[in-house]
Amino acid sequence: MALIRFAFWGTLFVLSTFAFTVLFEHGPMSFFEDAKKEKETLAGMMGKKVERKADGSDKLTPPLH
Repeated sequence: MALIRFAFWGTLFVLSTFAFTVLFEHGPMSFFEDAKKEKETLAGMMGKKVERKADGSDKLTPPLH
């Protein structure tokens, strides 16, 4: 029973956070259209690997004795 309750509250939290994000970024005028845009953006980010530029600090140096 606790697992069902946890799943319910977790799902409710994720959906509420998504709705708040849509309202905060786009406003309430065309909520469903904007939610569709945000869903596509989120889906695109989920499949993408985070790319980071390599710089000089990424190279390992041998330890100094």
